[in-house]
Amino acid sequence: MMKKWICVFLAVALLTAAFAGCRARTDSPAAPNTTQAKPEDASEPETSGKTPVIVQPDAAPLGFTAFDSNLIAFLRENGKAEENFSVSPLSFKAALALAAEGAEGETLNQLLAVLGFSSVAELEAWYQTVLAGVDEFESAFNSPWMENDSDSAYRVVNAIWRNESLPGAFRPDYVNAVSQNLRAEADSAPAAELTQAVNDWVNEQTNGLIPKLLNNAADSNAILVNALYLKSGWLEPFQTKGAGDFTAVDGTVVQKEYMEHTDSYLYFEDEGCQLVSVPLVGGVSMIFVLGDADNLPQKLSQAYYTKVHVTVPTFDLETSFENGELVSFLRALGCDRMFGSKAEFGKMFTDALCVDDIIQKTKVHIYEEGLEAAAATGMVMKNTSMPNPEEPKEFCADHGFSFCIVQGSENPELLFWGQIVK
Repeated sequence: MMKKWICVFLAVALLTAAFAGCRARTDSPAAPNTTQAKPEDASEPETSGKTPVIVQPDAAPLGFTAFDSNLIAFLRENGKAEENFSVSPLSFKAALALAAEGAEGETLNQLLAVLGFSSVAELEAWYQTVLAGVDEFESAFNSPWMENDSDSAYRVVNAIWRNESLPGAFRPDYVNAVSQNLRAEADSAPAAELTQAVNDWVNEQTNGLIPKLLNNAADSNAILVNALYLKSGWLEPFQTKGAGDFTAVDGTVVQKEYMEHTDSYLYFEDEGCQLVSVPLVGGVSMIFVLGDADNLPQKLSQAYYTKVHVTVPTFDLETSFENGELVSFLRALGCDRMFGSKAEFGKMFTDALCVDDIIQKTKVHIYEEGLEAAAATGMVMKNTSMPNPEEPKEFCADHGFSFCIVQGSENPELLFWGQIVK
């Protein structure tokens, strides 16, 4: 089961590839079991007779989807290729799932197509595997030997918010559907309090890593939100190595703090790529990639256990996508109907809504003992019948003008007339 869900941490693997100077995208692999235990004879390096990772031959591991690959490629091709950044495909997809539950017609067809599902039922089945992963992570920490690690956590939670100061409400059937299928809670707040209410919820769910998702949602009719939080320790902690050189993608050399550890890890290399999978408690893994990360699932299927000395820098990384990047990505894939007046969210809301913006913020911190990571994605929705604000006309009485004072509206009586010319 775990091989189906730990790949949701594609964002973590992606950003580690970025700091390693990797050109291409990365994803997290499926683990052989919940603790990614090493085989009995794994203590010695294997140079022949390599034991591949056990992967179902016809199964596409969760997280290695066209959506994920397209998202990463799009962001790299649009300004992020030479920047440190992280993104959470899972959080993004969860927010889109909330929208899909309330969509109809061509809006729904486009959402399903971009997500890679043939039906809402298939989307719901996928999300159940995500939730099963959350449940299995939690159960891993119920054992007595995990009593001292009570701060470990993995959460994937959803919420839908309504603006009490604007017309319309969520339809009861929609609220029931997202509650049962996506574990989403429903809430509301007046316009003046909505932004802070959503931000407080995100702050709580991400354990303070993302204290503010939205800037101003007072004119939004509805907001669909996902929050993802992970904290776990390495199965075998790293040791501090100290400062060392790091060569950036532009060739400059900077100083970073490094950590190191030698153990038996899942490992793969060829002429263009070197990767290692480092397990954390609870079935989570973090993949570090040097070089070409194309066709990563195939490379992971050929990975084998061997002794590896891993040296990586510690880091604390924050990324924000709040300038239309995620909207542009969906439009580029042909999923654009939900952003205009033709959006079909009648199953969701009593008034006609369209998606106005999609925002995501992430934070990832890795250190000698483990990692802590969070993501939040907000989908801001507004009434399609609300007119766009017009640019004001200019009237500047800085030269001669006349005036009149009248009484009445249909047949006004002129009371005064005058002019100011000097």
